[in-house]
Amino acid sequence: MKPITSPFSDNLLYLKNRNEKISFRKEEFEVVYHYYEDGLHQFTTDEVDDLNLKQVYNQYRAKHKLPFADEIKAIREKYQLSAPKMAEILGFGTNIYRQYESGEVPNQSNARLIQLADDPEEFKKLVLLSESPESKESEKILKKINTLIENKQKLFSKTIIHNYVLSSNLRPSSFNGYKQANLNQIIKVMSHLIEKLNPTKTILNKLLFYTDFLHYRSNGMAFMGLEYRAIPYGTVPSRYDSLLELVAENGYINRVQTVLTGEIYKETYSLTDKTSTIENEFSKEEQETLETVEKIFKGKIVSEIVAINHQEDAWLKNHQNRELIDYQFAFGLKVEIDEK
Repeated sequence: MKPITSPFSDNLLYLKNRNEKISFRKEEFEVVYHYYEDGLHQFTTDEVDDLNLKQVYNQYRAKHKLPFADEIKAIREKYQLSAPKMAEILGFGTNIYRQYESGEVPNQSNARLIQLADDPEEFKKLVLLSESPESKESEKILKKINTLIENKQKLFSKTIIHNYVLSSNLRPSSFNGYKQANLNQIIKVMSHLIEKLNPTKTILNKLLFYTDFLHYRSNGMAFMGLEYRAIPYGTVPSRYDSLLELVAENGYINRVQTVLTGEIYKETYSLTDKTSTIENEFSKEEQETLETVEKIFKGKIVSEIVAINHQEDAWLKNHQNRELIDYQFAFGLKVEIDEK
């Protein structure tokens, strides 16, 4: 976060942090607590409070296996329903349901009902219980559900591959930034970085890491939800070769390998016509993260980026055993924008 002017003086204040326990629903969770300090005054802003609370909510959801806001929204959108209609079928008040999609943590019983609705066969039962199957609206909903049920088996093999490459079958945790990876989101980010920064393979892997971890540092949740591993050349997506191959084989990017000397080659990328079929829209927070990544790394060559990456604790404390990197390392990132 950018420095702010103190409300108690004209001092420019930078965000500080410390480990602290915060209570939520009669449980305690340790977070990296962010705050500002000016002399004897310690205070937070609404934005900082949100970052602190998100850490608590993330841990609570992960511990109790509750759905995250983006999961709840994705379940509704799968059936092409409005929020009021989804609330009606589930038996929730519309305002309560909207709060869940906005980040409010659902109670256990409501959470389990939402998770049950993710299965088209179970959701069909809820629809049949909630209203008359003869109504035109019900017919439309049931037709969509039946299509999803029919496609379920056809998509089985494809889903297995995606789950392996993206680790998207795993529950949100501190190793994927409390977000389940989504291929469309990853393609959007990759295509944006390729278009703006024209990276080689080594650079692209680092850019993906910083995109996810810088976003987590500012928003308490990953951008794409990829897992990252520390290897000798730096921090990379856990299955980066398979990931690049998956995106290329699906026709979204071209991989070009240029032999330099002997067995050493350089891999670069170009976009395809298919890339434009994915909506390349980002939220305000996502756009800010991408702009930050561009400002930090634009014009830097691979040796500079690797050197920067090797200063990070995320790499220093994990590379010896090639370990997965906890997103908590995001709060200790050393890379910063050169404002000059």
